Amino acid sequence: MVIAPTRAACETIEIAFTVNIETYLEKTHGEKLRELARSGRGFGIVAGTGTGKTLAVRPIAEEILGVPLKVGVVNREREATPELPDLNVVVVTTGIARRWFQDSDILPRDTLVIDEIHQTSAELELCLALGKRVGCRFIWLSATVDPRFYSNYLNSADVLQVYSFDPKKAALVKVINKEPADFFDSGFVRQIVKEKRGVGVFLPTRAGVEKAAEELSIGSPNMTVAYYHGGEPVRTIRPFLEEGGVEKPYVLTMTAAGQSALNVRGLDTVVIEDSRFANVIERGRNVLTRLHLGSNEMLQMAGRVHGRVEGGRVFILSDRDINFSQLKPTAPEFQLAGDSERVALTCADLGVRADDLELPVPLDVVSYRNAFKELQKRGIINEVGRLTKYGKAIEALPMDRSWAELIVNAEPVLIPYLAVMSSIESLHRMTREERNLNGLIVSGSDHLTSYNLYAEAFETAGYIGVI
Repeated sequence: MVIAPTRAACETIEIAFTVNIETYLEKTHGEKLRELARSGRGFGIVAGTGTGKTLAVRPIAEEILGVPLKVGVVNREREATPELPDLNVVVVTTGIARRWFQDSDILPRDTLVIDEIHQTSAELELCLALGKRVGCRFIWLSATVDPRFYSNYLNSADVLQVYSFDPKKAALVKVINKEPADFFDSGFVRQIVKEKRGVGVFLPTRAGVEKAAEELSIGSPNMTVAYYHGGEPVRTIRPFLEEGGVEKPYVLTMTAAGQSALNVRGLDTVVIEDSRFANVIERGRNVLTRLHLGSNEMLQMAGRVHGRVEGGRVFILSDRDINFSQLKPTAPEFQLAGDSERVALTCADLGVRADDLELPVPLDVVSYRNAFKELQKRGIINEVGRLTKYGKAIEALPMDRSWAELIVNAEPVLIPYLAVMSSIESLHRMTREERNLNGLIVSGSDHLTSYNLYAEAFETAGYIGVI
């Protein structure tokens, strides 16, 4: 089973199974790679962007299985089908994998290939701990991470480190103290069109990604402009991923969902806003905080072109001095410490204590105990730490616990309405083609703007039917 960080990564991996080309990794370490795959022991691959790390998943699977591959994808967009039991390679997102662990569908004989392991999340960290508990074999892949932690944590027999940097393809890197709106002026657009460049733009928010794409498309009829983030179906950018790609010039704006998941064809220019929103743990709670990019993220984004294509350019929009040539991969930043309730529910479903799981990062014990007590108080966890019948009904629903409790306790006549209300955010994202927020924004009040957005969501998607 291949565990990918995003739906887009699932698509990229699926495409990787359909091609058979000789990559740098294959040419220089192909036999070693196959030897490690056949060994039956876990190992890691830290390979620079463009060396063929993702494409290596195919020969790894071929060596392990020794039979023709039958590959499928299961994620939020692509549900499990009756053919699933016949597949011998399944590509899933972290949430699907965690659910399968809880349902005991993942067994000790299974091999887990963790792609882009540096893209940490609470779900991934739970999957790693649950995989260790089951006794699975781990093969993990990353382009930018200090491998020492994962090598020790996952008991890797070896770490294959592969780097290919062609000085002739070193990108011209510029650090510019500008906001994206000021950087994407008419002169920059004319340069893109004149030089027929393929541009990837990495921005921290979905709104920023959409706004940049909208502004760039105005007055640029000779340039293809598209955007991608976690709220968009992957099909919207599939042409950028397939052989041949999209004709240049083009601009593709993305959130971090595309930093390592997307192998965009024809990319030769990258624009990076030195900003991200991350959950900082304060007293056991996730506090969304704006931060600068870490070295891993910046190297990953720039690595789309740096040392990979001739004439590559990297523009870093930042208010700090950055010596790009001195950036080095760092240890991963973990997210699980602030999701104590998720851990408590998962552990209760499995019948284990949180401290019995070998988590990659220590939990906030006080926060975990408080979450555990609250769930016991609400009748979700019993006195021996297992989910009650009520708790199992709640945990099985794919929504926040508060909504799940409302649905489980509702009269049958109310369930369809509560189901719509609980999923209104995702329904609205999937069905709202127009991203213009004119008429919804209330200057000076995020709360009223949010209210207007929800009101529109209920007007357009808040009804029972088929979409």
